[in-house]
Amino acid sequence: MKKYSADKIFTGKEMLEKSVLITDDAGKILAIDSIEHHDRSSIQFFEGVLCPGFVNAHCHIELSYMRNRITRRTGLVQFVKDLLTIRNEKLETVLDEIEIANQEMIRNGIVAVGDISNDDHSLITKQKSKIYYHTFIETYGFKPENAAQYFSNAKNVFYKAKELNLAASITPHAPYSVPPVLMNLIYGWKENHPEIFSIHNQETEAETKFFFDGSGDFKNLIDDFFKLNSAEVFQPTGKRSIDYLIEFLPKENNALFVHNTFTTADELKKTSENFPNLFWCACPKANLYIENRLPDYNCWLQVKDRICIGTDSLASNNSLSILDEMKTIQSKFPDIKTETLINWATINGAKFLEIEKQFGSIEIGKQPGINLITELNNDHSFSERSAIRKII
Repeated sequence: MKKYSADKIFTGKEMLEKSVLITDDAGKILAIDSIEHHDRSSIQFFEGVLCPGFVNAHCHIELSYMRNRITRRTGLVQFVKDLLTIRNEKLETVLDEIEIANQEMIRNGIVAVGDISNDDHSLITKQKSKIYYHTFIETYGFKPENAAQYFSNAKNVFYKAKELNLAASITPHAPYSVPPVLMNLIYGWKENHPEIFSIHNQETEAETKFFFDGSGDFKNLIDDFFKLNSAEVFQPTGKRSIDYLIEFLPKENNALFVHNTFTTADELKKTSENFPNLFWCACPKANLYIENRLPDYNCWLQVKDRICIGTDSLASNNSLSILDEMKTIQSKFPDIKTETLINWATINGAKFLEIEKQFGSIEIGKQPGINLITELNNDHSFSERSAIRKII
């Protein structure tokens, strides 16, 4: 049995003072008690705030070898071009960087990850890791007539993940890259476990323009970079891309819309009301890296119980740190409280991944991991010096 205390303990529901966490040797929470009931010599004390381990709701660990290789602030379409141009790398390098990234997340107090995969390169690392991973096998392809082959490729990765006893599901990449026939294959398939989905949404204004009339940067990407005829593989809807997504999205399943940089407050509200299992993921550092723009996170507060935080990949970020993402949000939106951000980074992500019985909050019977956040300001806000230390 071990005992931990700090200046404050944030359980996920309340900020406690003069309290002690009691765990078994594996980190399972046995009790939360008043410090007055315990011999102080039996307690390990820390300066700062103890909180649950973090959930990184959106990552691409397989892209970790791309750290510092893609030019910043060029916009999503150019980012995609750069990524695909340099994506081929020696497998040994790719695997080494995946493991380095996995260890970085462990050091940064991340206990669970919703990770996007296009191949099986990250699966062995995930199987051996102390982190809980759910692998979202990302499916896309512009040619409707090739949908069956795109989906077959994804199923191959899915079955490899299941052989390793990894949680996995096949998921659409983004509205502009998944035609209706492929959407129907994905959502009509019932072998996913758990059956949850993660989709890139409204990351750039070019996406809106493409859906309205088929013009703009995405047209050029398909025509010039992929050497296809965009008019043959995509039919403009005259609507915004989120309207296309929700035509297919099953209401009964958990789903995560990622980035949402250009999602309006009205879209956020109405879509959340109509889809009670829909979560929204903030990846602020990646948004700044790629588009140099953030969503209005103050508007997101209307659905704050369904907001998660992700790091995206090291192709679009210089770290895999949920604390850095929270600090970035609060630096731009100082009215968002630290307690709210920690909930986004813990219990909300755990609920999305359907692992809240173990992770996300400090409660008796859970084994959520324990982090220490140091150097907070007197009002509990993050400072530039705020740092993370993994305790359990």
